[in-house]
Amino acid sequence: MRTAPALLDFLSPVSVIPGTGPKRISALLESGISTVGDLLYHFPRRYVDRSVITPISDTGPNLGLSVTLCGTIGAVTVERGKKERLRAVLYDDTGTIDLLWFQGIRFMRNAVRTGTKVIATGKVSSFNDLQIIHPSIESVDSVAALPVLPLYGLTTAMRDAGIRQHLRRKMIQWVLKNCIHYPHSLPAAIEKRHAFPPIERCLAELHFPTSMAALDSFRERIKFEELYKLALDLHFNRRKFHLPGRTVSPGALHDRFVASLPFTLTADQQRAVHILLDDCASSRRMHRLLQGDVGCGKTVVAFIAALPSLANGLQVVWMAPTEILAEQTWKTVSSWLEPLGFDAALFTGSSKGSQEYPSLCKALADGTCQFVVGTHALFQPGISYHEVGIFIIDEQHRFGANQRLQLHEKDNAADFLLMSATPIPQTLAQTLYGDLDIVSIRSLPPGRRTVSTHCVMPEKRNAMETFIADELSKGRQCFYIVPRIEKDESTDDLAAAVVDIETAYARLTSGTLRPFSASFVHGKVDIREKTRTLDAFYSGRDRILVATSVVEVGINVPNATVIVIENPERFGLAQLHQLRGRVGRGTDVSWCFLMVSEPIDSQTLQKLSRFCKMHDGFAVAELDLDHRGPGEINGYRQSGWDDLIMADILRDTGLFATIRQEIGQLLSEHL
Repeated sequence: MRTAPALLDFLSPVSVIPGTGPKRISALLESGISTVGDLLYHFPRRYVDRSVITPISDTGPNLGLSVTLCGTIGAVTVERGKKERLRAVLYDDTGTIDLLWFQGIRFMRNAVRTGTKVIATGKVSSFNDLQIIHPSIESVDSVAALPVLPLYGLTTAMRDAGIRQHLRRKMIQWVLKNCIHYPHSLPAAIEKRHAFPPIERCLAELHFPTSMAALDSFRERIKFEELYKLALDLHFNRRKFHLPGRTVSPGALHDRFVASLPFTLTADQQRAVHILLDDCASSRRMHRLLQGDVGCGKTVVAFIAALPSLANGLQVVWMAPTEILAEQTWKTVSSWLEPLGFDAALFTGSSKGSQEYPSLCKALADGTCQFVVGTHALFQPGISYHEVGIFIIDEQHRFGANQRLQLHEKDNAADFLLMSATPIPQTLAQTLYGDLDIVSIRSLPPGRRTVSTHCVMPEKRNAMETFIADELSKGRQCFYIVPRIEKDESTDDLAAAVVDIETAYARLTSGTLRPFSASFVHGKVDIREKTRTLDAFYSGRDRILVATSVVEVGINVPNATVIVIENPERFGLAQLHQLRGRVGRGTDVSWCFLMVSEPIDSQTLQKLSRFCKMHDGFAVAELDLDHRGPGEINGYRQSGWDDLIMADILRDTGLFATIRQEIGQLLSEHL
């Protein structure tokens, strides 16, 4: 049953659009398009300005550039050989050019027909003759009335369902013609202040521009709207956490613990401790991010922040993203708690089947368990707490804001301390975590050596392994990191060059390093086997640990002086810095070898060479941002930025700050 156009709004299902049967609806759903609003906010991937048509005879001077041609399809042939291709000749009054497709040949063979007049857009290249590889093409008859042609991203499912460019445009045109009720996300005062055009006009122009020159002004409205929604979410998230808390102080526990430490806290650590203890003593709940470089001593600072809760009979709940990290944290804090007269429980997914599980749940509920370290299991619906003083969330970028809110529901007066060992660049910190107060530890403890880092080319592999054997013969240990668990059976040369656990382990146990005992660990290994493997490495029984990035955090083996990272180009720089931090934890000189694979482009090699000379995690994070963009920055995906369409996290941080100020001003005027 179709919805009458008079009732059409952004929440109407796409099934109301004429011509959308079950198969087409399913294809749209695969791309996240379930409503009319979703469809309107899936904007064209690009546009073809039909006012600028290049004669085919003029394509030569445009070699390497994108051009738009208008002509007629001549001969169409499928060429067999090492790689099948479809070749179509396009001609106009001035000349001819070849159009080639190496993929989607079956689909394009039906779409490209001799005698059809088309508009073709693509980059001009040359191989004996001028050609355009994988151009986008449209029948002139289907787009005759459009001065600017919108081109949409089409999935295989859409094509199989018969959703081509022409039909996609017809669907949008029908919606724009019949949709009467448009949502107004921005307050009228803000729309007026910025002189934004109405949302319905913006959407119409972004899908069917009357002029390419005016596009930016319409994009600006959508960008502002996206950032406004995100800023509003951050504002209310902050208010949810900034509620009255419990006023607590550590009493004598602080001095007793600090006096028992075999080292002196750095100035940065002392400053962070002072800030956190002030938060605990405040009548307002703590909601703070503690970030710092690898090895800067965040764990001991967070532990001191937990002492006020212990001193006042409240519970401490410490959450880690993996069972490995949870277990290592539990062992560390247990050794600190014992001299103070406390102990800690370990609560992970594996705990559920244990005999101790019911009694542990009861102890958490009645408060007899005062300190617990665990994983996501800590915020299961069936788990309750007596009275929590502080929630500490380690490697917080692996948890989203919704998971923080789930913990918040366990005790809405508890403090929240989040930790990250991957520093967020200053340009992003206030944007990604606008609902948090931030304290940073930038300096490392005295005596902490920098790790000597080197790129190793394939021809130097044997020399590297000889060096490692010499280190191991002195009683040292080695991490050996690979990016993949299992071998890729693909025939692709680049995929085949990626090292997996099995291949690395087989080579290490049969080559130069075979005299030294080795083991391996990765994310699919059973937790009990992981524990046995890691215990063997901690104790020194195993000298080499082959692993994926599962050991990126929480593994502390001071005797390990070498880490090899295969295919370093497969990791982000911030992740490489985290992995490098597994060594250099003792008093001996340590090494990190980046075992690059070939082929490797000069730009990637230059980036890795720069990384070799950098040891400041904050600087590495900035470089990572420059090279990979925001999509790979830890915390990005949980922050809401990942859903943005028009706005950009780097370009628009200034605008975002302005919008947050406007929201604050607007709310203060009306509350």
